[in-house]
Amino acid sequence: MHAANKFLTLPNLISFARICFIPPFVICLIQVQHHNFYRYIALGVLLIIGLSDVLDGYLARKRGEITTFGKYLDPVADKLLLLIACFLLSSDKLWSGPRFPVWVLAVIVSREMLFSFGMLAVFITIKRKIKWQPNKLGKLTTFMQIMAVIAVLLGNHFSLNTFAILWCVVAFVTLLSAINYTYLGVRQL
Repeated sequence: MHAANKFLTLPNLISFARICFIPPFVICLIQVQHHNFYRYIALGVLLIIGLSDVLDGYLARKRGEITTFGKYLDPVADKLLLLIACFLLSSDKLWSGPRFPVWVLAVIVSREMLFSFGMLAVFITIKRKIKWQPNKLGKLTTFMQIMAVIAVLLGNHFSLNTFAILWCVVAFVTLLSAINYTYLGVRQL
């Protein structure tokens, strides 16, 4: 059974639960400045969020519950988590370090804004939706960004050279993904 128009499917509820786990993740990040062990609790919450992301996709396919709502909810949950984590982990007021470099944050935010405003502009101007499907490069980008968040959470275990390489790879893959999605979107006009 294809659940194209249903909202309350198990995979969608799991995606929504992922969004509900973001506030405890944020609280843990803020508490790290007072007690370093919150760093590891935040990592555990991030692991739960990541596993639920895999689970909701698997269940949607296995149970035939891929919905239009879920196609939007799942990436929104990912983007919310990533943007909030990157902003907080780049703040010298909230995070002791190592911090997410502001230039990497700017690349990530720029990609998301380009993607979101591009789809909105196309919808407003030509009154139709662009068919958007996450591709392997987009999934690699999300994976690399999450690995960067994990590296910052475990930052006291990595060298500065490791971080420098990671920042460059994340920025490069993010830019490449932005170019790829722009190209795919323009082709549909």
